[in-house]
Amino acid sequence: MAVIQEILAPRTPGSRVRVPIRIKITIPYLLLSIILAAAAAYIITQLIVENVEERFNKQLYEAGKISSELSVTYESQLLETERLLANVEGVAAALRVNDSDALRALTLGIIANDQQEAVEFFDQYGNHVLSVHHRRGGNPEDYYFSSGGQSAFTELELVHKVLAQESDGRGDKFAGLVDTDLGKVLYVSGPIHDSQGTFAGVVLVGRSLEKFSMEMRSKTFAQITYYDRTGHVIYSTLPSPMDIAPELAAQTISFKDIQSTRRALPNQRDLNVANIPFAEILGSWEVRGDQELGVLGVALSQNAVVQSSTSSRWRIFFLVASANFLVILVGVHLANRITKPLLQLVQASMTVSKGNLDVQVKSETNDEISILTESFNAMVASLSQSQKDLINAYDSTLEGWAKALELRDKETEGHSERVTDLTVKIAEAVGVYGEALINVRRGALLHDIGKMGTPDAILHKNGPLDERERQIIQQHPQHAYDMLKHIDYLQAALEIPYCHHEKWDGTGYPRGLKGEAIPLSARLFAIVDVYDALINDRPYRKALPSDEVIAYLKSQSGSHFDPNALEAFLKVLPAK
Repeated sequence: MAVIQEILAPRTPGSRVRVPIRIKITIPYLLLSIILAAAAAYIITQLIVENVEERFNKQLYEAGKISSELSVTYESQLLETERLLANVEGVAAALRVNDSDALRALTLGIIANDQQEAVEFFDQYGNHVLSVHHRRGGNPEDYYFSSGGQSAFTELELVHKVLAQESDGRGDKFAGLVDTDLGKVLYVSGPIHDSQGTFAGVVLVGRSLEKFSMEMRSKTFAQITYYDRTGHVIYSTLPSPMDIAPELAAQTISFKDIQSTRRALPNQRDLNVANIPFAEILGSWEVRGDQELGVLGVALSQNAVVQSSTSSRWRIFFLVASANFLVILVGVHLANRITKPLLQLVQASMTVSKGNLDVQVKSETNDEISILTESFNAMVASLSQSQKDLINAYDSTLEGWAKALELRDKETEGHSERVTDLTVKIAEAVGVYGEALINVRRGALLHDIGKMGTPDAILHKNGPLDERERQIIQQHPQHAYDMLKHIDYLQAALEIPYCHHEKWDGTGYPRGLKGEAIPLSARLFAIVDVYDALINDRPYRKALPSDEVIAYLKSQSGSHFDPNALEAFLKVLPAK
């Protein structure tokens, strides 16, 4: 009786809900639940579910395989960050002069972008230059720095081998486990060379076992434990982990990969944690393909194993079928009356999922669905405003990049804004609109972002460039593509930065595209870019008269420029 009173009681005094939906649904289903409970009481005394053990073993095996694969993936991520840091221009020079501030400025963006926890830099003599550690519990970009310490690192084998410029069958990278203020950290070490190939220092990139374990747990829903080679626990997500026997650890390491049989798993053990039974599968924990650090354990809580007879299965079938038939009859009738407003919310949600945030649902009920509808409307309005704010923030950032590049390139002030505005006007004139037009604007703003990778000596050279320098500066469209291709937000805006130096006759760069193989936005922008460069003063020359510039553009029709694009440009061109 108390349960029924609790079901019928309103949750909050003074609530706007006059007829709770719980009352609409609960009373008829309460009667059915009594019938189902009686049937369940009979069934549960006989039912033992078959094949649960086999399914559990399969699930445990899959969790183990996924964890092993994730270990390889995480190591690859460390190696990728190490390679990026080792090849950043200026890092070798900063190490040579022990300039930790310059080193931090050059590398912090990569470290934060890759979400690495710990990075160490040493010069060619093994002197510590800089440590970059993520602050535990802080925001993704919250790092703290130190320099001039960490002398104990040079005694580590993975550092000593790099300082000695050793290499093995897998190259000049090494890995190892190190005790730090972040706990046990798996580091990958590698050399840093300057542009002449001279050894300049060592970089270590690491991630704690705690972070490895938590990420694996979130992906496999299993408990993760790392053991050393003798079976002692190094780190575990279990509250009370248990060591494994040394002989089992040795057997597991020699067995290498986690494998499976039909009925049982090798290197598997049962354990009890906080009175909860677990089954744990063990596999060799390796780095660099064959360097064995210890054992990786993956554990899942065990389910009860039950079996059923043929007769009980038939009884279950008929009882459940009969009960479900009654439930369906009542449920269909109630669903037709209750779910109409819910269907409206579903339809609105599908519309929102497709990107339309201008949806509002009319409230037509006086129960919880009414409150849900109002909350949905408020949520969509908030999402719409947040999306607008985010897009504005992104576009402001792009404008900042463009202005920063102008300052570095000593470009005429306002060049980026002028070419962007004019390109957008021409694109509108030829029928580009909506999201495509927004991407044209973003691509125009970032058209020369690849010059961030061009050395200042070439970018600011007063005289003509020699052949080698010309080849280097002509790499800036490819640099732009490499910089932006991993940014999902800018994928559709890559056409102009990547292709604005292609020519209609196929003699452009970087890919030698020809004709309509060149994206339309890049063909339009190429005309605007040349026009703006000629019509405005530059540090090395004065602006050319408008009629001379237009005559030059026309002379390049069919060779440098798309004739149709040039015609559209001349129609939109403002009078001078």
